[in-house]
Amino acid sequence: MSLKNKVKHLAEYAGLRLAICFFGAMSVDRASAFGGWIGRTIGPKVGISKRARHNISLALPDLNPRDVERIVIGMWDNLGRTIGEYAHLPVFARPEERHRLEVVHAGLLRALAASNNGAVFISGHFANWELLPVVMHFEHLSGGEVYRHANNPYVNDWLIRLRQTVTHAEQIPKGPLGARTIIRLMKENKFIAMLTDQKMNDGVEARFFGLRAMSPSAPAGLAIRYNTPIVPAFIERLEGAHFRVTVYDPIVARQDAEPGAELLRITQEINDFLEARIRERPEQWLWLHDRWSDKQWTQRKKLAQRG
Repeated sequence: MSLKNKVKHLAEYAGLRLAICFFGAMSVDRASAFGGWIGRTIGPKVGISKRARHNISLALPDLNPRDVERIVIGMWDNLGRTIGEYAHLPVFARPEERHRLEVVHAGLLRALAASNNGAVFISGHFANWELLPVVMHFEHLSGGEVYRHANNPYVNDWLIRLRQTVTHAEQIPKGPLGARTIIRLMKENKFIAMLTDQKMNDGVEARFFGLRAMSPSAPAGLAIRYNTPIVPAFIERLEGAHFRVTVYDPIVARQDAEPGAELLRITQEINDFLEARIRERPEQWLWLHDRWSDKQWTQRKKLAQRG
């Protein structure tokens, strides 16, 4: 790492820790509310919001500009709240604060824990996406969570320590090293959580909002190889720092199916699940990802003009 980059990363990390101290001096509810205010006040004005508007218009072309802007403001409110809540992530793991996490179909989680067969939990960047491993910890579903390495190594190390402290889940980086850890956990019949809503260039092509999108194939591959269920979960913010986590019926691989076709079927089913949940609460999904190609944007725009 060059000296210039090291200084930059240290400055970013110092800013993060200052923000965490600032939000940490408040209660979790006040930190969430103030973070939401900052997010919805400043966020829509920054340059990256252009990508969010672009993505919303691409995925939901029937919306008018006012509705698009409403989603952008809601997205930033949710993101600001999530950032404020990072300072209080350990709070959500305390038994006395469990009322903040309503779990729908908790019986399914307990049945999975009793089965001793393991599972792969999948979700997306909904509400506060850090809370799915917290729910797994509450329900004694030990294993790991997959994460994307942050560009800043100091921030990355801090996030890993925070997550391990809160959830006790093994932190699994995306990539070859993480793949070996996942295989070990699968063989031990453990549980793995991963977010599957981002572009994965080395994945498989599936449809997402009717558009071609390179999508993660790892969940489907694990289901086929280890005959393990994929359990979709949806996190939604109810009010302030209170959430509902809904667990859905598992997606199960067909052992008599051709593996390549089954990989595509399961990946598409995962994308369909994510799309349905985003349509339910579009303001609570992180629209800032570079999910689709510019070529598809141009094609959809031309079709809209013809129509």
